[in-house]
Amino acid sequence: MAWEYRVHMVDNDGDQFDQFSIEALDELGDDGWELLHVNPLQSVTTVDESSGDQLTRTKRVVLWFKRPKNE
Repeated sequence: MAWEYRVHMVDNDGDQFDQFSIEALDELGDDGWELLHVNPLQSVTTVDESSGDQLTRTKRVVLWFKRPKNE
């Protein structure tokens, strides 16, 4: 079986790249796309003002999808 692939970059802040919603994932699934892998690209560390704790979160990820290729 042959596959085709799609890559989509997601930015959790929405300041540069698309944000992703459940509806967007549902649409991709309806079109036959299956989520294959999630690659974290960028993390952001901030300091909680009340506790002084450092908080790290994933800011930007790449989603890899695949589906059977129509031949």
